Amino acid sequence: MTGRLISALGGPWAVLLGLPVIALLYLMHLRGPDLPHNLAELFSVVVAFGVFMLTWNARRFLDNHFFLFLGIAYLFVGIIDSLHALAFDGWIGGRKAQLGEQLWYAARYLQGVSLVIAPWLTVRKIRPGVTLASFFIATAFLMMTISGGTFQGWYDRETHAWFMNVSDFCLFGLGVAAFAMLRRAREHFDGQVFLRLALSIVFVVVSEVSEGLGRRGFESLYLFGDLFQTLSYYLVYKAVIETGLLRPYDLLFRNLKRSEEVARAARTGLEARADEWTAELRGVNELLSRELVERKIAEQEREMMIELLRMINRAKSIRELATGLMTLLRERTGCESVGVRYRAGSEYPFIETNRFPDEYAHAGSFVCPAGGEKEAAAADRVIPTRECLCGAIVPGEADESFPVFTGERTFWTNSISALLAERGGVRRLVVRDQCKREEFESLALIPLRSGETTLGFLQFGDRRKAFFTHELIAKLERVADHVAVALAQHLAKEALRESEDRFRSLVENAPVGILIVREGRILFRNPGLARLFGEIPDGARFRDLGSVHPEDRERFERLCEAIEQANPGWKATELRFTMDEGDPGRHAMRWVYCQGGQIEFRGRTAALVVLDDMTRMKDLEQIVSAREKLSIIGQMAAGIAHEIRNPLSGININVSTLEHVVRNLEGVSPEERGKLGEIVSQAKAASDKIATVIRRVMDFSKPVPPKLDRVDVNQVIREALEFSSATLRKSGIEVEISLLPGLPKCTADPRLLEQVLLNLITNAVQALENVEGRKRLGVASVLEAGAVLLRVFDNGPGVPVHLREKIFDPFYTTRKTGHGIGLSFSHRIIENHGGTLSASVNDWGGAEFRITLPLETEGSGA
Repeated sequence: MTGRLISALGGPWAVLLGLPVIALLYLMHLRGPDLPHNLAELFSVVVAFGVFMLTWNARRFLDNHFFLFLGIAYLFVGIIDSLHALAFDGWIGGRKAQLGEQLWYAARYLQGVSLVIAPWLTVRKIRPGVTLASFFIATAFLMMTISGGTFQGWYDRETHAWFMNVSDFCLFGLGVAAFAMLRRAREHFDGQVFLRLALSIVFVVVSEVSEGLGRRGFESLYLFGDLFQTLSYYLVYKAVIETGLLRPYDLLFRNLKRSEEVARAARTGLEARADEWTAELRGVNELLSRELVERKIAEQEREMMIELLRMINRAKSIRELATGLMTLLRERTGCESVGVRYRAGSEYPFIETNRFPDEYAHAGSFVCPAGGEKEAAAADRVIPTRECLCGAIVPGEADESFPVFTGERTFWTNSISALLAERGGVRRLVVRDQCKREEFESLALIPLRSGETTLGFLQFGDRRKAFFTHELIAKLERVADHVAVALAQHLAKEALRESEDRFRSLVENAPVGILIVREGRILFRNPGLARLFGEIPDGARFRDLGSVHPEDRERFERLCEAIEQANPGWKATELRFTMDEGDPGRHAMRWVYCQGGQIEFRGRTAALVVLDDMTRMKDLEQIVSAREKLSIIGQMAAGIAHEIRNPLSGININVSTLEHVVRNLEGVSPEERGKLGEIVSQAKAASDKIATVIRRVMDFSKPVPPKLDRVDVNQVIREALEFSSATLRKSGIEVEISLLPGLPKCTADPRLLEQVLLNLITNAVQALENVEGRKRLGVASVLEAGAVLLRVFDNGPGVPVHLREKIFDPFYTTRKTGHGIGLSFSHRIIENHGGTLSASVNDWGGAEFRITLPLETEGSGA
């Protein structure tokens, strides 16, 4: 890290040369602060003008308008700094100290705001003329405020000392914000340039802090302010001017350099691909040459292949294909015996033979290891014993250098007796001489291969020696290729049938909704869609899928447009749908994750849409978010309440003292004493009201663990209604009570449960204030799904669907005089009881709040 800092400052020599400069500035400062300050200002002005001239003249070539904006900003900062230097020496202005400080603050504000804005322009373009004019207007405005006296009035230390304090903090904040913004945009800068710019911002902040402390009596810190200001502009010089002149591609044309590197890499890749294509073309030419030779041979076997293909097309099964193939091969080749082996697990038994002895066909069904007999081979290799010598090709022991194997791993020989007599040449293969016992001399075993898979073999045997030729073996290998393709097609059809059944089962039983949409109409839907949205008719419009949440309609429209147009690529979004749930009039909000992408369906472009119900996940996210929010708000509320409570105690003491003084005041008429007493009483009442609000905030901020006991919920409801009876009568509200007799007891805190019911009743009373005509409030208790359900409902205006979750957020309210605490507090209480509190609509058209509480479980208690 130290090495990078030294390199950013210009290297070890620059650091060493800087030490005498620092010492010289210190000696100058001992004789007076004016000279080092003026030198620092002069250096900063020169660098600022230099940055402007470089970036302004290169504005047509700049890719990163950060530097152009910075150059224009530093031009006007340099102008104000030059005026500050003149005012500091008394060349302009009547009040040297204040005018100089006002110009200094103006320059720093302009510099700080510009440094915050500049990183935002790394990926954006500006209009140089407009930007220059804007800075001119801003600078002119600052000069007018200074020359007109407005700025001076603010800086008057006798009456506006706060301005200097606030300005220092604002400048510090701007510096920190500028550093953060630059760090976010670091990828758009050369590494060395970024480090120097970042250090220059840090030194600007340190310089401003030193200057601020110097004006507060620490005059020795003026030198540090001048020094760090010089260092800051020195780093700007190194980052912009020096880099722009010596390494312009790292600054002015960095994007062009990147494009050049990308183009170079692309060119290298194209050359490599051209070499690959050349090699491929060379290979193709070689293949064409061989094909011309092979075409002459193919003409001779053309008739045989045509007949073979006809037979393959007619065959309905593998066994039918094998039967016809045996007859064809025996007639065309004249071989004495022909057979077809077909894979069954790890073995290859005969499925059809022609003229092979039955004993041979049965004994030769196993070409792989026959048992535990083994023999040590050369190089300590153990080779398993086989029923047939040709069985060596099954596990892939073919050796191109061995005379009985071809390059296609076909086993063939024209003299079994001679081969077995030469044990030295076949010592790696241990056999039992089954072919010799059947007096076969010429033998061939040709694999039926599809890719790397061996499907079976064509086996030929003849008692004549020298029956096979290389040309005949090559022809039989080509026949084997066609047969292998036919076998592969039969297997593929079976696999396709299984795959279709598997994917049909997958789509029909998928837990998500799957649709195919073309031109906005649903062409296909799986049963999972009905589980989400109910039954949907054929050809229904995708836009009519369901009732979308008002806040999500714009996103839904964009999704519909993308699906109707079947744009390439996948588009995904999260939407909320309002769906019917249970009883008529009751609705539920469901979160659905929607994905749509382009596919080909029945030869035309369509869109595949997948809908996944993510309501449960969103509910869990909302619970976590609400708990975090409650924790943060609770801590903040507790802190605020604590800060208010202390001065409120003093107010209460003073009000009590004032009340005592008024009561014992002499020489005052009774009428005046009464007025004073009334004023004191009003102050005391206001103080009590503040204390009440503080207690509610403190209660909300502290989690209240429920004191659980066996509770008769119906009794709690009666007590809450009795407590609210006066308010309900005064408001003219009719109360309808429907309590289930013999309702099982719950494990709950009766005090907190009563508080929740009182909050809901109070909300209902407030909702019915503006209702004309009959005002009705209902409270009911029932058993539902193994839990106690409490319903508090009214015939008021109700709660809109899109607000039925939001109303439980802390401090959210729809009433001008509300606090947004009651419902959130109630929701938390019910959650602590292991229950739920939700909002819906009732048959009267008003709001209905539903509380579910788990029944008392065995072993629960107080």
